Amino acid sequence: MKQRFFTLLSIALLLLGWQGIAWHVERPELVPDIPRLFASMLHILSTGEFYRAIGATCLRALWGLLLSFCAATAAAWLMARSTTVAALLRPWLAGMRSVPVISFILLALIFLHPEGIPLLIAFLTMFPILAENLRQAFCHLRPEYAAMSRLFHLSPYNRWSQVIYPQIRPYLFSGLATAMGFGWRAIIMGEVLAQCSTGIGGAMKRAQTFIDIPQLLAWTGMAILLGWLSDRLIRRAATWYPKVSYTLYNIYTLYNIGGTAESPSPAPLRLLDAGYRFGARNISFALQPGGTYALVAPSGYGKTTCLRLIDGSYRPTTGRIENRPARIAATFQEPELLPHLSALRNVALPLSSFLPEDAALRTARQYLEMMEIDSQAEQLPASLSYGQQQRVALARALAYPAPLLLMDEPFRGLDAALRLRIIRRIKSLQQQRGQTILFATHQAEEIEGMQAEVIRLDA
Repeated sequence: MKQRFFTLLSIALLLLGWQGIAWHVERPELVPDIPRLFASMLHILSTGEFYRAIGATCLRALWGLLLSFCAATAAAWLMARSTTVAALLRPWLAGMRSVPVISFILLALIFLHPEGIPLLIAFLTMFPILAENLRQAFCHLRPEYAAMSRLFHLSPYNRWSQVIYPQIRPYLFSGLATAMGFGWRAIIMGEVLAQCSTGIGGAMKRAQTFIDIPQLLAWTGMAILLGWLSDRLIRRAATWYPKVSYTLYNIYTLYNIGGTAESPSPAPLRLLDAGYRFGARNISFALQPGGTYALVAPSGYGKTTCLRLIDGSYRPTTGRIENRPARIAATFQEPELLPHLSALRNVALPLSSFLPEDAALRTARQYLEMMEIDSQAEQLPASLSYGQQQRVALARALAYPAPLLLMDEPFRGLDAALRLRIIRRIKSLQQQRGQTILFATHQAEEIEGMQAEVIRLDA
């Protein structure tokens, strides 16, 4: 409210200043007073030319933005994926940002039809801004989120709307706001110099030709208003988050709290001299169905790498992995909760492919209750402590129907009594499901509580 007051006050002071200049100059044909300016605006609004001009300029802006966005998305993705492509395109983008817009317009006037010049100028102005912003967005995508969405088999829509879009959103809308700010000015400048038959710039040029200052200023005011409206529209769009898409049918039956939709494979999962990257130690062991195993090794000996080889995040550079199940549930080194979703919806998200929304949320709440975190179900991850986030991540992994559960130091941040209670519940759940569990740990009491067979990587 306070900011709006000062905005209105600033506009009022500007109008009063203009009115004072008009009174002082006493040349209404050159410096019209405020009533005459508003009269000119009302006259413009009553003519068909106004709507044709606004429509033509907005259409050029939209087409310019659409073409720029599509080309910038492709270029940014290639630049983020390849340093060679980035090295090739970066000088072009820097050149496009550095060359004055008027230079583009003057060159275009030589080679192009005037009506097409504003669209070209819009593209050349907006493309480098969007490309650079989107390149930064793609470079900052978290691989851990990508691994989580792949492992939990999120649908393509949910992967885009809940994992990718929230990460690129700040860069995207910052680029759109900047690009449209420059784009409006470039388009109207192009229309003025190209003397387009339609458009705000063309109307401004005709008003200048006939020295119709009130109309020129009125059209200028319309251009400013359009720029302001587009900025507000982009800001409003930036607050929108797409909803999670849930299946309409109960594809798998998740009975009680611990139901699993896939029986454990009768064949043991085997790592046969599996290694990742040159010089890494090769790993060989077998996981029997329904067994509990603890990976034990000093920090840096490859416990996390081993888990990521099993879940498919890494491909072994040597050896092979046999009998990997189709679905694997996991917790990661960090909780990896999506920051825009509540604790409840973080747990429900992997269930979106199997259950309708009501059933998924009901199941998610049951697992949060099991982890003694249900009282914070509606809170965002940022408001939770590390231990609370870890319990939400555990609830998410336990809720997901899979015959194999991988956990990377899952009980960090939990006090001894809570850790013991959660371990007992996980063991009880495993007995109901017959699920295979492999977890990395440094703690002997966790191994004892989980009744786990030890697999030593440093042996």
